[in-house]
Amino acid sequence: MSKQVGDEFPALCEKCLGDDQHLKMMKHANGDECKICTRPFTVFRWKIKDGQSKFRKTVICVTCARARNSCQSCMLDINYMIPLDLRDTALKMAGLEGFTSSKYISNSTNREVKAIMADKQESEHRNIETDSRAEKAKAMLEKLARKFEDNSSALVKKSSRNDHIDKEALKQLKSAEVKKLVRELPFNGKIDIPDSETTATSFFIFGFPKDMPQYCLSDYCKKFGKLKLLNIVQRARCGFISFTTSKAAQEFARSIIDNGLNKNVSRPGLLILEQKYPLRVSWSDQKSLGHTNEEHHKLSLICTRVMKQLADQEKKTEAITQKSSKPKSSSSQTVPRSNQEKTTTTTYNSSKLDFEL
Repeated sequence: MSKQVGDEFPALCEKCLGDDQHLKMMKHANGDECKICTRPFTVFRWKIKDGQSKFRKTVICVTCARARNSCQSCMLDINYMIPLDLRDTALKMAGLEGFTSSKYISNSTNREVKAIMADKQESEHRNIETDSRAEKAKAMLEKLARKFEDNSSALVKKSSRNDHIDKEALKQLKSAEVKKLVRELPFNGKIDIPDSETTATSFFIFGFPKDMPQYCLSDYCKKFGKLKLLNIVQRARCGFISFTTSKAAQEFARSIIDNGLNKNVSRPGLLILEQKYPLRVSWSDQKSLGHTNEEHHKLSLICTRVMKQLADQEKKTEAITQKSSKPKSSSSQTVPRSNQEKTTTTTYNSSKLDFEL
């Protein structure tokens, strides 16, 4: 692929392109830095009909993609749809590392060196000779691709099946197991700041989506002080964080209390990261989060249930508060029959000072 072709259309695999024959793309010249060589490159954005609303985009330049023989978006091998590390390791073990080896530009930390190495790889890529080694490498990669595709399909089927039975599993989860898990972990903790003399520095975090990047939480926490511990289990949807000082921990708790989402500080505080990742936070020392996938799956179900219960409780509290804050209407007052027959005047509380009946 020439440079001109790379600027006009990206190097993409069939999966990233999708099945639509009339694909619309947005092109942004020098729109971002290449994830590998750090040079500015032309970024393409598009959306395929896969049931998702997210746009896809190119993340590496066409030079690095050509040198690594990879897709500019998913960064898998563009022909065989396998991870580059797996591909290069297999070729190296077979003594064929020169065929499509990426030589890992990312090993260098200098931007200029990365750019020079990328240009060198592009030049070398044009001079690769095809021989019997190429046929041998092709056969190996095809076999590896079939095996990788089979494993991926099995994982997708298992994931879909797990998503389908999550609601049923949540119903069938034994109450004894629920009580045990809730008793061991502070799902009923609070975000209220303890006495000023306290030395508490740790929090229990739970209920976040499984796809929440860990850096979203760490970046938010680092605004208040240095972290001593960040133990997050994505599968279980919970974890623990700990600050080095109690002052930083209290400032973190204060930010949650003051975010406008927590009127009741005797419950785990609600925090929404990047306006799309909700989670709950409560003071707690570090405890065990289990060791097996089954335990983590049960914890995930508990987190789902507790998050729903807390949301329902807050809705009820809000409804009661709004109802009690409304002034009582005079039409709702009932006058006893004995009082109706009397000629005495009965006065009722009302928003008007001179209201009488």
